[in-house]
Amino acid sequence: MKLYLTIIGICSLLISAVIYLVTEVDFFIVLGWTVLAVVIEILIDSLIATLARLLPKKWARHDAKVFTVSAKEKKFYEKLKIRKWKDSVPEIGHFTGFRKNKIVDPKSVEYLDRFLLEACYGEIGHFFILFFGFAVLLLYPISKVWIAISIPVAIVNIFLNLPSLFILRYNSYKLEILRKNLIKKSGEKEKTSKNV
Repeated sequence: MKLYLTIIGICSLLISAVIYLVTEVDFFIVLGWTVLAVVIEILIDSLIATLARLLPKKWARHDAKVFTVSAKEKKFYEKLKIRKWKDSVPEIGHFTGFRKNKIVDPKSVEYLDRFLLEACYGEIGHFFILFFGFAVLLLYPISKVWIAISIPVAIVNIFLNLPSLFILRYNSYKLEILRKNLIKKSGEKEKTSKNV
């Protein structure tokens, strides 16, 4: 979380400095507007994440085509060296009561189903945050300075949410394989016990 807060702080200062140099509006006014834009962005993200989590479970089915991750997509994530940096990205599943940064019960299909459900909710939330983050433009009296501040804030928001979306999809691919193997093994055990 420190990394994200550091990125947000540095980007806020950079945005403020550039806007100050271009517009000659007082730096502290620009900085205040930038902080306001960041706070509004965080509230928008929180609202979207909450709304995504309230969707019916049938809309977040891990076997739906939209949540299916291909081997090609998985290779894309591996080219990004996702394994090296994915643990640095904050996971805030404790707000929903289900953490997704560690598999607690890898031998339970029910647990993996819940994990995949939560991952799908996360994907939905992060995907819509990428677009609705630009709503920050509309939540303050429109001016050239506000537009110049809010567009970079929305873009930084995209770059802060994309890694989480990538991690969820990358992990889902592996979880699906683990789940299928568990189901296959349990089916083999049932056949063996019936034959005895």
